[in-house]
Amino acid sequence: MIQNKKFVKNFFLILFLAGLVSFLAYSIFEYKRSDIEQEGVVTCVDNECFWSAHIHLFIPIQICGKEYSLSKFKGPLSGRHTHGDENIIHWHDKVAFDADKNQFLGPNPFALELIFQTLGLSITDNSLLGKDNGDTCEGFSDSTNSSQAAIWKVFVNGVLYPNWRNYEWKDLDIVHFFFDERTAEEVTKEISQDKLKFPVFEPD
Repeated sequence: MIQNKKFVKNFFLILFLAGLVSFLAYSIFEYKRSDIEQEGVVTCVDNECFWSAHIHLFIPIQICGKEYSLSKFKGPLSGRHTHGDENIIHWHDKVAFDADKNQFLGPNPFALELIFQTLGLSITDNSLLGKDNGDTCEGFSDSTNSSQAAIWKVFVNGVLYPNWRNYEWKDLDIVHFFFDERTAEEVTKEISQDKLKFPVFEPD
């Protein structure tokens, strides 16, 4: 009789645990499918609201034909930062949000230029990573045109974006930076022949 009671008790315990695991698995699946993690969620307590998300950006950089790698494991974990992935920016935090106006309170934290500032990289009104528009690639590349003036060209998801500094990046954006003597049209042609694909990365 006692053994039967133990069997029944264990049976219901196993049944409960199985149900709990199934519920958690389903919840995680629905959470991922809903894109809440990427698109963000707004939570409000006592009329104070915050927007939070976990999003990523890929920014390949090419200077005079050579790939430029951002520093790894750089930046605060509560803001813009890198891990061991090549040139992938991670962001998971919360910011004050006006739920009525559906906008951030204060400056938008996703202006593209802020990434370089956060990572401690050289950026001014006229230059990026120590290269000014009008500089040459002489001594930096093997290009036959290395003595010609080079300029920065920035493409957001394959589209030329001259005013890139204030671009508000979104999850899984791909932003190419090119500094060389080629024209924007030449680079556009090159990009159009490549399929834009966000690289596989380790989630954090």
